[in-house]
Amino acid sequence: MKHKIKGDIISWNSSIWDFNYKMKSIKEDEDIELAINSYGGDMFLGIDIGNTLKEHKGFVTVVITGIAASAAGVIAMGANKIKMYSNTQFMLHEPWTIARGNSKQLRKVADDLEKHNHSALKSYTHRVDEDTVKKLMEKESYLTAEEALQYGFIDEIIDGEPEKVESQLFQNKAMEFNNKIISSPPAAASSIESLDADMIKSMFEEMEKKLINKLKPKEPEQEPVPKQSLSALFLNLK
Repeated sequence: MKHKIKGDIISWNSSIWDFNYKMKSIKEDEDIELAINSYGGDMFLGIDIGNTLKEHKGFVTVVITGIAASAAGVIAMGANKIKMYSNTQFMLHEPWTIARGNSKQLRKVADDLEKHNHSALKSYTHRVDEDTVKKLMEKESYLTAEEALQYGFIDEIIDGEPEKVESQLFQNKAMEFNNKIISSPPAAASSIESLDADMIKSMFEEMEKKLINKLKPKEPEQEPVPKQSLSALFLNLK
């Protein structure tokens, strides 16, 4: 079974709905190839999907095609084999939340986050030692494919083009990642997306000039003026 999870890790994401539907219909020992390109989202949904992959009896391969961040990285940890394209990234961090309330309620939220952090930590420690994971999570670490392989989060690096990541929950972070993607050198770029606004404006102005010149009625060619005195020439032009 081949599938792709993209966008935010939230229950109403259509790619997650499709994943859950497919998991109900495949054989218990069927191999799975799951592509992931996500900036993360709901940690416990990520843990659930990751554990679903772990429990599956077939061989599970995850391929990171853009970025596997936060909860998306937790999902990847459920695979038997994890691959990354050479220009993609893996990110792990401590869980965070948005809270409001009185001092007691906010202290409780902080205590709960400590427990959530423990759950996230345990998602990685079957591949990487706990002390290393703790340090990486504390400083919110973005890892290149080479770094992820070196630490042991993934098993293989493959070549290819990265994909832009979609996110409503983390728009700024997603935009920051997408801006780092260089699909091809500027000199070889052939699509209009590779041009900035000034370049596009300049191109259209140049095209407009050429069209105007082509559409202008051509003036009749004048016969060469015979040699004559300067005063006679001005008289003929009146």
